[in-house]
Amino acid sequence: MKNVIIGTAGHVDHGKTQLIKALSGIDTDRLSEEKKRGITIELGFAHIDNDAGYNIGVIDVPGHEKFIKNMLAGIGGVDFVLFVVAADEGIMPQTKEHFEILQALGIDDGIIAITKKDMVDEEWLEMLVEDVKEYFKGSFLEGKPMIAVSSKTGENIDVLKAEILKKCDRESKRREEPELFRLPIDRVFSMQGFGTVVTGTLVDGVLKLNDDLNIYPEELPVKVRGIQTYGNDTDEAVAGQRTAVNLSGVKKENVLRGSVLAASGAVTVTNMLDVEMSIFNSSDRQILNNSRVHLYTGSKEVLAKVIIMDRDVMVSGDKTFVQLRLEEPIAVRRGDKFIIRFYSPVITVGGGRVLDSNPEKHKRNRDDVLADFEILAAGDIGDIIHLKSGKWKYYKEEELRQELGLTTSEIKQAIKSLADQGRVVILADGSIVNEDKLKILEDTVSKIIEEYHSQNPMVDGIPKRELLSRIKEYRHIEDDKLGQAIISKFLDSGMLEDKEKTISVAGFKVEFSDEQLALMDDIKKMYYKAGVETIKNEDIYELAGNKDIASAIQNELVSRGEIFKLDASYYIDTKAWDIATATVRELGTEKPEGFTLADYRDKLEISRKYASILLSALDKYGITVFNGECRKAIK
Repeated sequence: MKNVIIGTAGHVDHGKTQLIKALSGIDTDRLSEEKKRGITIELGFAHIDNDAGYNIGVIDVPGHEKFIKNMLAGIGGVDFVLFVVAADEGIMPQTKEHFEILQALGIDDGIIAITKKDMVDEEWLEMLVEDVKEYFKGSFLEGKPMIAVSSKTGENIDVLKAEILKKCDRESKRREEPELFRLPIDRVFSMQGFGTVVTGTLVDGVLKLNDDLNIYPEELPVKVRGIQTYGNDTDEAVAGQRTAVNLSGVKKENVLRGSVLAASGAVTVTNMLDVEMSIFNSSDRQILNNSRVHLYTGSKEVLAKVIIMDRDVMVSGDKTFVQLRLEEPIAVRRGDKFIIRFYSPVITVGGGRVLDSNPEKHKRNRDDVLADFEILAAGDIGDIIHLKSGKWKYYKEEELRQELGLTTSEIKQAIKSLADQGRVVILADGSIVNEDKLKILEDTVSKIIEEYHSQNPMVDGIPKRELLSRIKEYRHIEDDKLGQAIISKFLDSGMLEDKEKTISVAGFKVEFSDEQLALMDDIKKMYYKAGVETIKNEDIYELAGNKDIASAIQNELVSRGEIFKLDASYYIDTKAWDIATATVRELGTEKPEGFTLADYRDKLEISRKYASILLSALDKYGITVFNGECRKAIK
């Protein structure tokens, strides 16, 4: 069954509520004050029964200028508008305001209903119809059906209903994937025996009984206990339906109009928005840079500061890029439409669309910033991911999915396509960086290591922990895993070389002076002379007079195959190590059941101390295995 939401619009007292009652039989004015004053104050809801197989929901919005904010809470999620103009009054101030709001919200279809036909003669009606046609010329309502009706007598109500049914036969633009589910809350109440109930227009996704959801921006976890659409209990609601949801896990007083009921990750909670914003052609107000305004999106109202990116003031007809800095968090998605009202007096002046729901702060009047805005406005998802993956933040797949309002499969496909083109790289921790950011990281890491080599010429590389620490400091990174992923990327690429405890630029070797080469020869002879009776590092350091030089010489002798590293404290002449391993194998043959430390000591004719050092190294390198009492040769 197709689901369609219609919103009304038009000046106060032009007969919107009476028209809905004539179409649906439902009086949407439910408040006693509305009955008393004869005007709509709050949003009203109805549904139009039909035999064509459509679920048609109707949102009745207030027409009075004092209640425009209530109108804005309901009009954003409609499929098309029923624009009401009274035959006895014609185009009036809120007619114009509502119309500009609809255009700013991107509503692109509708029907014009000329109400109170019974109150004017045919000549007047003909003149008024021409005036209305002229007013809507060049807009989305030009050429749309215009029907004169009387809610009082019922004249042409059936004709209007037939046109509504024709409009319902249009392709839905709503997304129905469950992971995109969201419902801006426009009403909250509690029912005895049920608890908290919220209502709203289900703008995207699917809702099912027992779903685990969240209320944003408060980030309150809730569970779906019950669902109603158009007054009927159901197990499931889908995009395009007016929906009431009974929630467990939250109290009524903790939920406000303007919050959003959504699947985890379906919206972004933010205090800042990058937007494309325009000022209505009819507005006589200017928006200065740093002005405070009222922002309306979904069913939410919040105060915001306007940071204009390329000028100091916006006037009637202007359209440009703006950063909105909000005074409290909201839950939005890229592409959402919004309305701006002047701070004081509170009148509607413009609107626009969200380009980035989680931007960084920008400096004004910069070509590079404006170029980024152009990419965001163009809307190519690949280009936007490429742009965001080059910024200060290190994005992962789920964060990009959330900010761009995509499904998991869509974001995976987009990232894979960019990776295949070489435009982004996925680091080991899942972070996505573009080629420009990768080059910046490469330059940073190279600089860190080359500086270390310059300051420590006798050390074969920078200690791993120190490299990690410096990368985090230079690039303002807090996460160890991200820092390690950056190092791993450049090790894998061959730019860096892993030297067990240190990392160097690939191919780096310590350069020795003639004096140091002579010292190296002396040290090599010391190890050769000691044989299996190993030398402690401190003795080598003492001979060299410098620990760094001695360590560099040891590393060089290891790389040449002259000595072998037993552990952090001992090295051994390579030929002596061969003797040590050969002796183990001999003992393994002689004593297959296992041999003791004493057996090994006696076989080599060395002290228990040296035998213990050698056997520990043999265990470490998997040549022997120790069961607590004796050893066996396994290699």
